[in-house]
Amino acid sequence: MIKKGTSKAAAMKEETTVAQESLPAFTKQQFLESKLFTAQQKDLLNALLQDEETYTTDQVKQQIEQYLKKAVE
Repeated sequence: MIKKGTSKAAAMKEETTVAQESLPAFTKQQFLESKLFTAQQKDLLNALLQDEETYTTDQVKQQIEQYLKKAVE
């Protein structure tokens, strides 16, 4: 539901944020032990993720994608 005085884009962003917050989050170690990622992806996750943080699967996939698309310097 869109609040009065709120743009449709802002409302959609708010709904997306709420939906992401309700998704299960996992630790770096749990992702490294999962079968969801290849050995090469796990090497990358080991470097990208913080030990004390938790992440959703979508966040981790997005981090991998962003890293792979990053321009080489």
